[in-house]
Amino acid sequence: MHRTLLPALSACLCLFFLGALLPAALDAAPPKVPWQRRIGRNVEIQHKRQHERVRIDMWPAEPASPTPVSPERFAQALQQLCGTLTEARAADFAQAIVADAAAFGVDPFALGALIYDQSRCLPKQPGGETERMGLSRIDVAMHAPHIRQGAYQYWRLQDEQWVPEQLPADRHPFNRWRAAAWRSNIYWTSAILAVYTAQSPDLARAFPGTPFRHPLSHWFFGDNVRATEPEDRVLTARRRLVQYYRGDPTDTPIGEVLGVPIVSPLDGAPRLVLDDFGNMRGLKHGPGHQGMDLVAANGEPVRAMADGRVVFAGTDLPGRGSQSLTIAESAAFDRRQMGKGGLYVMIRHSDAFRTAYMHLDSIAVEERATVRAGDLIGTAGRTGARESGNHLHLEFRTPRERLDPALYMGAALVDPKHAAPPPGPTTPNNHSESESP
Repeated sequence: MHRTLLPALSACLCLFFLGALLPAALDAAPPKVPWQRRIGRNVEIQHKRQHERVRIDMWPAEPASPTPVSPERFAQALQQLCGTLTEARAADFAQAIVADAAAFGVDPFALGALIYDQSRCLPKQPGGETERMGLSRIDVAMHAPHIRQGAYQYWRLQDEQWVPEQLPADRHPFNRWRAAAWRSNIYWTSAILAVYTAQSPDLARAFPGTPFRHPLSHWFFGDNVRATEPEDRVLTARRRLVQYYRGDPTDTPIGEVLGVPIVSPLDGAPRLVLDDFGNMRGLKHGPGHQGMDLVAANGEPVRAMADGRVVFAGTDLPGRGSQSLTIAESAAFDRRQMGKGGLYVMIRHSDAFRTAYMHLDSIAVEERATVRAGDLIGTAGRTGARESGNHLHLEFRTPRERLDPALYMGAALVDPKHAAPPPGPTTPNNHSESESP
């Protein structure tokens, strides 16, 4: 008798508990999205494992956008950021960015930074298999189903139900050729960012995955954000653009090493540490990583960290040798013949302190040159690296030892190794690059 009743009793208990839990589960998650999913493709990721170490609470608040925005000053800042624009083209871009950002209620500095990150301000023309077009690399296929009758159709959560809304955008047609043309590209980039900004809180509920800091993340991944590296790149470029617009000096001290004041080697601080000093990186013996790797976009300025004299400018060679080069020689040198350090510059700041800057894409100084803190000494790249993405390898040297730069650069860095632990249990994650010297 009891054996007969036991299965029925168990089923009743299961139904009871499911009935108690089901309302809470329904309250926790919104209903399934009623639109065609937007899924980003061909997203550039160079340092996926390193960015996975970084929690979003490690980043300080981003600088506020200056207001009102002067198109003339914005053009100068954009030209400085992009490095490829003529004065006339920078003025055209700036006028459009400032006007369309205001029309759609988005941040012009985020818009300019996105354009820089995606194209270095050089439009992508239609052709080939790619659907990402223009200055901002608009994913035409992702957004075309949602743009109809002069408006972007999207959905918002209201009372736990998806409600359709639309953003009027009828100044330019939307297709591959219009997305490739610079003027309509800026217009549609502004409109799409406005839609993502409005939807972002609701999308985060519908697709709870990777935490992120800014609606810009949706530009790359669509509805479901899967990584933070693209967002970090754009926000770094945005800090640089704000810095150039405000005319902030590049020689502002961030710390001191052995009595020598130092400045940031990269604009737009704070900068993310990819690989820490002393990291063994799979080695069982030896001193470990002899410097610190920082995220850096290809071609961005690298600056002298203190007053001093250039004691080496040239290239690392396979093995333990190196070769001094003039600026012209460094531009022509066969990069396939470089050692792991690639192009690099070393500066003596005092008898006891030197800095070295490796993996440069170009050098802008020669040996015996005198430099001031904040002076341009080269551009960032990945020379000498075989697999690693773009980054700056930075070393602090004394006659007897190497120093950990992170101990002296303070708030100019976001460094998971030295960050406060999150509340609750944590699991160590020691992923790192394997190519830097």
